[in-house]
Amino acid sequence: MSVDMMKPKKKVTRSTLNFLKDNVLGVTDLTRTNKLSEILNGFAGVESDEVYIIQNHKNKDATGVLIDLEHMDRLLAIEEFYEKVVDDYMYQIALERKDEVADIPLESVIAEENLDVDEILSLVDTLELDED
Repeated sequence: MSVDMMKPKKKVTRSTLNFLKDNVLGVTDLTRTNKLSEILNGFAGVESDEVYIIQNHKNKDATGVLIDLEHMDRLLAIEEFYEKVVDDYMYQIALERKDEVADIPLESVIAEENLDVDEILSLVDTLELDED
């Protein structure tokens, strides 16, 4: 075994351990105790940034996150705002470049980016174009 394989990917801190101890729960923890009610009551009245990871110990792929509804709403609003800013920025760049001459041959772009021409052509029919 190489030395690199023995190195941890990230440093484990006390706060990480405390988070894992307090906020990673098994399905059994929630069904056999009042823990779910306690968590939900903690969300009542004020926005909470607490995050709980729920796992099914029998199936590690069956994992979810429990967060406060108001906090989730705020996170989604931030995501939507971010996506709008990126879209607006890309649109602005396109407007600024609309009169520039495209002097790079299409074949060069396809080869350089390793694009699959057949896949591109198959996707053409799925495009919805705005007709102004």
